[in-house]
Amino acid sequence: MFPYSRLRSCSPILAYLLLLSLPLPLMARSLALQPPGYINLEFLLIGAFSVFLPRGIVFVLLLLESIADFALAIEVTYGLSLKDQLSSLHSLYELPTSRILEMSSVFALVIAVCAAIAIVRSHSEDRLWITGGFWGLFAIVAFIAVLRGQNSFMKRDTVYTYTHLARAPGYSLMKHESLFSRKVRASHHTDSGEMDSASARAMAYLDRPDAVKSPDVVLIVVESWGLPLDAHLAQALNAPYDDLRVARKFDVSFGSVRFEGSTVSGEARELCHSTMGLNILVATPDLLEGCLPALFHARNYENLSVHGYFGGMFQREAWYPKIGFDRSWFLSDLDRLNLPDCNGVFPGTCDAAIAQWIGTSLLSVDTGKPRFIYWVTLNSHLAVPAHPDLPNDDLCSTLPSLQKSVPLCSWSRLLRNVHQSVQRLALAPSARPVVFVVVGDHVPPFADPQLRQNFSATDVPYVLLTPINQSHLKQIHP
Repeated sequence: MFPYSRLRSCSPILAYLLLLSLPLPLMARSLALQPPGYINLEFLLIGAFSVFLPRGIVFVLLLLESIADFALAIEVTYGLSLKDQLSSLHSLYELPTSRILEMSSVFALVIAVCAAIAIVRSHSEDRLWITGGFWGLFAIVAFIAVLRGQNSFMKRDTVYTYTHLARAPGYSLMKHESLFSRKVRASHHTDSGEMDSASARAMAYLDRPDAVKSPDVVLIVVESWGLPLDAHLAQALNAPYDDLRVARKFDVSFGSVRFEGSTVSGEARELCHSTMGLNILVATPDLLEGCLPALFHARNYENLSVHGYFGGMFQREAWYPKIGFDRSWFLSDLDRLNLPDCNGVFPGTCDAAIAQWIGTSLLSVDTGKPRFIYWVTLNSHLAVPAHPDLPNDDLCSTLPSLQKSVPLCSWSRLLRNVHQSVQRLALAPSARPVVFVVVGDHVPPFADPQLRQNFSATDVPYVLLTPINQSHLKQIHP
C-alpha cells in the first residue's frame, strides 16, 4: 500500500506548483498582463534543490524567480525588455496611488509566500522522494511543452492554446536580452535598412511645386492602430475624415505601410524611414542624420514632440533630444498644464486632450518658424479598459464583430476617438496651413489569436491630410 507519509511529502511539490503561481494572476489582473505559461518550470527546479540548500538561499532564489516571472509577463504583454523595465523603475512613484498600493500588496504577498515555503522543511527521509517528485513533474511538463511546439529547437509554431503550458522566465529573459544586445552591437557596425513610411508621403508633398510653402507638419503615431481586414470596421474608424468640412480644407488620402516590431520600431520607421527598431535608442549621430528632425532643422523648422506617458518609458526623454527634438512634453509636463488623465493599463494624459492642446497652444501661435510636431498617442495601448473614458457612442452596436468582443469594441472606440480628435484639430483655425500624417505603429497585440486574425499581420494603415492650396486654385479658377 502507498504509505500516507509519502502522500504527505507531496505537499511541498503542490506548494511550489500552486502557491508560488498565485501572485502572478493577481498582478496580471491589476496590470492586464498575459502570463506566458501556466507552470513555471524554474520553480520546479528550485524545489528540486531546495531540500539540500539553506533556507535563506532558497528564499532569495524564490524571490528572484518571482520577480523574473513578473518581468517576463510584462515583456510578453507590452514588449518592454528587461532593460526598458529597469530604466522605467524611477517612474513608478508617478503612478496613481491606488495602483501603487495594489502593486505593493501583491509584492508583499510574494515575499510572504516565498518566505513561508522556504522556511518549511521536510523530514530527511522524505528528501529524496520529494526531489524525485520535482524532477519527475519537471520532465513531464517539459516533455508535453516540447510536443506542443513550445521550444526553440524543433522550430515548431503550433500550439493548441495561445497561452503556453510552461514558462521559464529566467531563461527567456536572458535569451531575449542576449538577442537585443547582439542587435545593438550590430547596429554600431552596419547601417539600418531603409523602410517605407507614411511620413515619406508628407515629405514628398512638401517638395511638390503646387504645395503650400512651409506648412506646419503634424506626425501622429497611433498606438496599436492595425489594418482591419474587415472593410466595414476600417471605414467606421476612418469615418471622421470622410467629412465635407475636411474635404474643403484638405486633400485626403489613405494607404498602408509595412511594420516591424513594437511601438519604438514604428517610431523609427516614421522618424527615420528605417528598420533600426529599438536600436534607435542607442543609434550613433551619423545614423540619425537622415531622420525627420534633422531634415526639418535644415528647412528652418522647430521640432516638438508630445507623449502622454512618462519620458522614462523606452528612454524617450533621452533619445528624443538626441534625435533632434527641441522641446518634448511628457506626462509630468502635461499634468502641470492641467490636462486630464484617462484610465488604462498605462494611465496617462487623454489623447483627446492632447489633440486639443496642440491646436490651441502650438498650431494657433505663429512663432515665425514653421513647426514639426510629433505625437505618439497612448490610450489605445493594449490591454484596453472594458469601459474607456469616452462619451457614449453607438459604434459597437453597428458592427456584429464588435458586438461579440468587448476588447475589440473598446479598442475600436478608443481608435475612433483619436481620429475624431484629429479631425477636430484639423478643422480648427491655425496660424499656418498644416499637413497631418496619422499612422499606426503595429498590429494590436491581442492575446486571443482569433482577434489578431481581424488584422493584417504585415501592414498598418495611414491617412494623409495635405492642405489645399487656395491661391493655386484661384489661379486655375479666377
